[in-house]
Amino acid sequence: MALSRHHGAAVDRPLSVQEITAQADDFNFSIYRPFQQWLRAARLLLTEASICEEDGNSQMAYLYLYRHAQLILDRLPRHPDYKNPRFREDLAQARRALQSNIQRMEQLKPRITQQYARYAKAVERRNAERQRIQQQQDEDAREFSSRRQSILSDDGYGDRTQSLLANENRELAIDLAHREIRRRDVQRQSTKEAGISPATVASRRKGMIAPSEDEMRRRSLQDNGVREAGGQLYEGGRSATSSARTSNRLSAGNAYHYPAVPAKEANMDWRTPILPPEARPAAMSPPPLRPAKESIRRPSPPPAPPKTLAATRRSPPPEQQSKVIFKPEAFTEAGAPLRTLLLPSELRTTFLNLAHPNTARNLETCGILCGTAFSGALCITTLVIPDQNATSDTCDTTETGDNDLFNYCDENNLLVCGWIHTHPSQSCFLSSRDLHTSSGYQVMLPEAIAIVCAPRHMPDYGIFRLTDPPGLPHVLECTKKGLFHQHDEQRLYTDAVRPGHVMQDKRLGFEVVDLRKGN
Repeated sequence: MALSRHHGAAVDRPLSVQEITAQADDFNFSIYRPFQQWLRAARLLLTEASICEEDGNSQMAYLYLYRHAQLILDRLPRHPDYKNPRFREDLAQARRALQSNIQRMEQLKPRITQQYARYAKAVERRNAERQRIQQQQDEDAREFSSRRQSILSDDGYGDRTQSLLANENRELAIDLAHREIRRRDVQRQSTKEAGISPATVASRRKGMIAPSEDEMRRRSLQDNGVREAGGQLYEGGRSATSSARTSNRLSAGNAYHYPAVPAKEANMDWRTPILPPEARPAAMSPPPLRPAKESIRRPSPPPAPPKTLAATRRSPPPEQQSKVIFKPEAFTEAGAPLRTLLLPSELRTTFLNLAHPNTARNLETCGILCGTAFSGALCITTLVIPDQNATSDTCDTTETGDNDLFNYCDENNLLVCGWIHTHPSQSCFLSSRDLHTSSGYQVMLPEAIAIVCAPRHMPDYGIFRLTDPPGLPHVLECTKKGLFHQHDEQRLYTDAVRPGHVMQDKRLGFEVVDLRKGN
């Protein structure tokens, strides 16, 4: 199971704390992946937890915080680079975050317990009502039908949550995505006006700000530090029962055909932006200490922002009494649910325009797809172009580019939802090198995608994900060192659109952040 598997997409009822911890402890960990990648995965878990808290989803926030604790305390010590001095400071930050997050989990636990108890009572009432109705044989048929419909409309949450399919409710999905984007814009603007740096907000959000002396004294009376508290977490997770999982693998002897990618659109000109005149807003001001960025998001006047950022203090928000949750419409090969991923259809054209100078010189270009979670779905909101080195067949972010990318994501509470890159001279497919790159994103976020643009070939683009299984676990365990090498497994990736979890729409806005040196 991928580290950031969103069980909430498949959950049709509230879970107990024991059930949540059992799910949280059920994820794949490979010592063959770079240690730095696991540290970044830990940061992504905290971002997921923060987004879930803001969305009022206490049980998923608790799951991600508990999984972060398990990764830091139980899995990372197994890695051969765990004691490498190079990662000493990163591990220290992760432990500081863990200490704070244990307190956050204690704050969330009563709410989860109350929600589960409310659900259990609702089920008890529903069953009693059904039994009573069955006994009333002489009741009017119309009254019976109305009462039965009222009972069956209960979705199991014990509240007014509606479970919908995003593709069948596209207008609502896009509207909720726009609301989330506007909310984040208001929050970012209020942070700026309050004089709080994005780095400080990110640190507070993830529990990495050093506590005051009074706080340190208070904590020293409560426990003996991270190890003791983490041990309690670990033992609690061990006592929970995890459900067994089975997966149906395809026969190894069957021929596998990689997905056909769509033909080039008749009116597509990848050298010229396609945005209509009314969709071209003015450029947004860049955030503090970041490179200038081009914004193509449709602006919507926000209300006057407050002078202070209330979200910087980690008190859990009140649970919403009525909300929409988008159910999964696609699943992995093992049957695990995939959240619907909203993708702006204009993003590919914008990226190709940015990549055109490199494409003309037969050099690859890559960009990172960043976004946020909302109502059980994901939405790509930002295209980040990191500092990178390129050849005709490869494109790699530099070490500085990697650090800048993940710092930017931390500061803006963004999830890494995959990547996009060009094949200037090659056709549209995922090379062995591309597969290893994609696995790094997909192990952190199972919905992460890889977009390949091959402007000189037909078809000229594809949107893919690794199969799971066999693709993702096979690539994660691959230890071959060659730049391009063969994999024994053939069914390594598949189309993420047809059928898949990606939903494209031209009404979705996004912004471009170019972090390359000299930009």
